[in-house]
Amino acid sequence: MSNMYLACFDNGVFVVDPSVTPDKVSSEVTNVIAILITHGHYDHIKYVDEWHERFPDAPIYMNPADQVLLGDPGDNCSYMDGLAKVFDFPYVKAEGSINIGGIEIDVLSTPGHTMGSVCYMFREEDKQYLFTGDTVFAGSVGRTDMAGGSFALLNKSIEAVSKLDPETLIFPGHGPESTVGDEVKYNPFFAE
Repeated sequence: MSNMYLACFDNGVFVVDPSVTPDKVSSEVTNVIAILITHGHYDHIKYVDEWHERFPDAPIYMNPADQVLLGDPGDNCSYMDGLAKVFDFPYVKAEGSINIGGIEIDVLSTPGHTMGSVCYMFREEDKQYLFTGDTVFAGSVGRTDMAGGSFALLNKSIEAVSKLDPETLIFPGHGPESTVGDEVKYNPFFAE
């Protein structure tokens, strides 16, 4: 029930939150140049090892503040699927602005759902695309009652998202896409 995205560019493909096995993705996807993780919960990183095995040269980006979640099935929430899964994959620190294959990606630190939650912003001509993980959903926000959650921090992250261009498309970790403008208007968590 988690969304995984393939952000496709001429220079390559970015996998955002590898929650679907690469076996279920078209065999035409052969040029993955990076794997982007919004946060360290199991439902968003479930198949990171398989993607990394298939594309070993594609770096994995994650905020190190979520490292603590990877080694604990309770904290990474794999127990919710009846598993005791731990993860130990190499990753590059996701922060600031990163350039992969000539494509600039802004990494917005958006703690609250987890301490290391981030959003990835892609820009293409006059459009902006924000992959929010579980920070913002269409009409809601991520829960804060799990390891590393903080409603106070999430509120600050929501405020930062609300200041982005209203036309920015939001691609959340669960549910349908939205825009910043719609969330500012209709999402009760964005109310002042």
